[in-house]
Amino acid sequence: MEPGYPHRMRTTRITVGATLLASLAMAAPAGADPTYPGSYGSNGVFGVGVGNTDPRATAVIPPGRYRVDQAPSLAPFQSAPGSWYRCSDFPCGPGYSANVIASGAALRDIATEVDILPTDVAVSLHNVTLTAVR
Repeated sequence: MEPGYPHRMRTTRITVGATLLASLAMAAPAGADPTYPGSYGSNGVFGVGVGNTDPRATAVIPPGRYRVDQAPSLAPFQSAPGSWYRCSDFPCGPGYSANVIASGAALRDIATEVDILPTDVAVSLHNVTLTAVR
């Protein structure tokens, strides 16, 4: 080993780490909330809002406008038809009509959107992916 080798190695690691952190910071869009990913799905029940810690929720989703997409599938097969349900309470889904505020289908090859309101308690997704519209 040549003299100074461990020191150069440490410096290289620090430089690479700093460069990586800087590039990640620059890659985040302005105003993005790092608490939430941009897409949700394709199956599950999501609690609406950060404070929603109901154990029946798969995860949480923030209120907002979302693009609705049919879950992807591989040719020659097509995934089952997709649908979403906005609910006022748990349990949430097609079998709990008293809790369903609104519902809709994911239409293959047609862009649709859904607004999840801050007053919603849960969203149930069935073969659907929701992507935040910014």
